[in-house]
Amino acid sequence: MKLHSRLLGLFGFVLLLASGCDVIEDPVVPLTINYQGAAEPPTFDAMTNGPQHVLLEDFTAHQCGNCPPAGALAAQLEAEHEGLVHVLAIHAGSLAAVSDAPFDTDWTNEEAYVYWDQLAFQVNPIGRVNRRGGPAEIVSPNNWTTVVGAELALTPSAHLQGVAIPDPDAPGNVHLHTHVTFADAIPGEVRLALLISESHLVAAQLDYGSSPEVIEDFEHNHLLRGSLSGAEGLVIATDPAAGSTIQLDYTLAWEDAWALENSHILAILSNADGEVLNSLDLPINP
Repeated sequence: MKLHSRLLGLFGFVLLLASGCDVIEDPVVPLTINYQGAAEPPTFDAMTNGPQHVLLEDFTAHQCGNCPPAGALAAQLEAEHEGLVHVLAIHAGSLAAVSDAPFDTDWTNEEAYVYWDQLAFQVNPIGRVNRRGGPAEIVSPNNWTTVVGAELALTPSAHLQGVAIPDPDAPGNVHLHTHVTFADAIPGEVRLALLISESHLVAAQLDYGSSPEVIEDFEHNHLLRGSLSGAEGLVIATDPAAGSTIQLDYTLAWEDAWALENSHILAILSNADGEVLNSLDLPINP
């Protein structure tokens, strides 16, 4: 068994909404190799019993008039299974393209199109649930409730814990601490993807169920903004044995343009087939 952290000059590109004419900038967020906090990193006990979390990826677009009901269903499932279902809204595809006002905000990013290109059939709205069956496998919104319920009933093969804490002594730094306990032996490489989502972002959305159909002040939530690890994630372990653990501590430089209180770090643990072993949605806690 080999457990290791592989951080090779990784950068997360996050698209930020600016004021005025919706100009998007591309700040770079470095994920440093070493934890840089003055205090010792928090410690985690091995988790021997814990629930299966569910990653629900909602492939959406601002010019997709059928997408708002799917987004509402995703939000409902998250609320019904609070703390266990984690929604990620991914804007990608031709309907996510920038066009004339009011659809002149670019919500897409490099990671979104990596995930979009993985899909066996590209359409909005569509989803993935724990990437079960591999990253190409899609799930229609009509089946989200059933598939999410089936995933929640599973016994996880790995447990994920973590916390994201702003540094009170170094404004602009956020410390991210993650801990993995492998309940089962996992063959091949295990990856940890660290994604940034942001909520309460207001911009136009087409909605065929609304009158007028164009909602100019639509609130976009759980929006994928970019990653700290690349879309595929960091290789953190190879052939980990049952009962083994690993803790990973990072420091990242936070951009002032992000609304810290509205942003989360979504940690996604996946196996060599690209299926999600477990996931965790981490608010930035002061």
